[in-house]
Amino acid sequence: MQIKINRNYIWSNILVDQLAECGVKYACISPGSRSTPLTYSISQNSKIKTFVHVDERSSGFFALGLAKKSNTPVIVITTSGTATAELYPAIIEAYQNRVPLIVCTADRPSYLRNTGANQTINQDNIYKNHIRFFYDTGLPDLTLKSIKKFKGSLIKAFDIASRTDKGPVHFNLQFEKPLEPDSFTDSLEEKLLVETLAEEYSVNIKCKTNNQTKANINTLISSLRKSDFGLITIGAGNFDRSFFRLINECSLKFSLPVFADATSGLRFNKDDFPNLITNYDSFLRSDNFIKAFHLKYIIHFGRPLTSPRFEKLTAKKSVKVFIANKFGDFRFNKAINFIIDLNESALLEKLSAEKLTRDTGPFLYLIKDIDLMLERLKNKILFDTKKINEVQIISEVLNSIPPNSSVMVGNSVPIRDLDLLTSSFKKDITIYQNRGASGIDGVISTASGISSLSKTPMYLIIGDQSFYYDINSLLTIRKLKIPLLIVLINNNCGAIFKFLPIAKHKNILDRYFLTPTNLNFSKIVQAFGIDYREIKTRQELINHLKVSAVRKQPAVFEIKTNSDSSLSLRNKYWKMAELTIDNYLRKYEV
Repeated sequence: MQIKINRNYIWSNILVDQLAECGVKYACISPGSRSTPLTYSISQNSKIKTFVHVDERSSGFFALGLAKKSNTPVIVITTSGTATAELYPAIIEAYQNRVPLIVCTADRPSYLRNTGANQTINQDNIYKNHIRFFYDTGLPDLTLKSIKKFKGSLIKAFDIASRTDKGPVHFNLQFEKPLEPDSFTDSLEEKLLVETLAEEYSVNIKCKTNNQTKANINTLISSLRKSDFGLITIGAGNFDRSFFRLINECSLKFSLPVFADATSGLRFNKDDFPNLITNYDSFLRSDNFIKAFHLKYIIHFGRPLTSPRFEKLTAKKSVKVFIANKFGDFRFNKAINFIIDLNESALLEKLSAEKLTRDTGPFLYLIKDIDLMLERLKNKILFDTKKINEVQIISEVLNSIPPNSSVMVGNSVPIRDLDLLTSSFKKDITIYQNRGASGIDGVISTASGISSLSKTPMYLIIGDQSFYYDINSLLTIRKLKIPLLIVLINNNCGAIFKFLPIAKHKNILDRYFLTPTNLNFSKIVQAFGIDYREIKTRQELINHLKVSAVRKQPAVFEIKTNSDSSLSLRNKYWKMAELTIDNYLRKYEV
């Protein structure tokens, strides 16, 4: 029997059904005419939960948050034209941070490119510098050969995005009019169509391997045998508790200190980690410590550390740096030439099995002693006050929130304060960040995506510039009733530049780098229908955080700070920290 069909919808159904079968559970959609077939098809699939967003940039970052929380690929659908470009910032972050997205951009037919046709740009591999896989489907072709090829590409893309080369993948789908669900393009034999669509297709995926990995592991084991002066460092990564336990086991077995970035999550864990060092950024401000620290090798996991001073260690020619990463990337220093593209836990298990142990030597005792001294100094200088100040805020938040909470920390000053000022918390907290490209855009949207799937309280600590940049996403929070608690640190300027060398040139700094908005965030937040509170004391912050965890409603807590007094306090601590380290080294003749 002949039936009338719209090939755009058959094509879109193939994509949606195949990805749902692969395991996709979530999709973000922004309205658009050319993407109508995709939107309609996904709305009819009960396996995929959809989130609708007014603008594409926010949609992309919201999808990023969903993917971070679920650790599964998330579909993002846009119409043609500049809508596709709006996704690029989120795609860059996903690429750099290996977050799985399946980007589906609707497009005009290729014959309209470069003709002046409305809402038509060249979308062919538009994200090519930051994508793991690309497929332009061309116009829908319902032959068996084309459908099998299309299904195969979908299976392959899902596998790449979720496993073999984790990150964003891109499908560009061309559609001719008519685009409406009740319009028709063809008449086909129903039985033939059903049989064609039912045809199963599989694809063989080969994982990339690095033949050098085995040799690099042997070199690492040799270093473990020969030298007491080693170090484990951990940056941001999707690490679980079993990984942290293996880290602890290896650090104790080989008497290695562990420099754990706050974004790694290791500091926020109820388990004990005797060799965990958290004040290493302050260590590395001392040139005398760098000279006395006769490091021979570093075993690094995850992304680079937040501390820019870590490069002082990796840049030393005498130091062998082993980067353990199952994808073989994150080569953050050109001098590094020992890449181990192996699952991180598998490497640690291999090292733990080595028949070699070391007694705790003076090197480890020295580092732990200094770490403890700096912790006391930090508490005395930075936290010994009843008034609230900028450097206290993150620690106060982390101390006040309930166990098993999630916290996203914005870029610029907040992420640096997280790393500088937080020590070991005997409380399970999951830390999220956008440190792939470290942009200030899309931070609220990302946190909203994470919060929408969270069963426990979710908090965002963000600066005023990042908040302003993504303020439109407050609409999504209100519309979807997402219980995100935002702690807004407002120093009204973009204070990160006061920490940089350009600060010596005050006229240039004030005119071109400091960007005060002078906005009344109270009125703006309340215009979106979200609860707002200005926090003026430590106790107010603690009280509101505790109440908010029970209320489970979105809110913004604004804390207005003075960036100059904050910088003065930091400088005082850094100066005293360096002096403390130097005195210790002189006392023990290190």
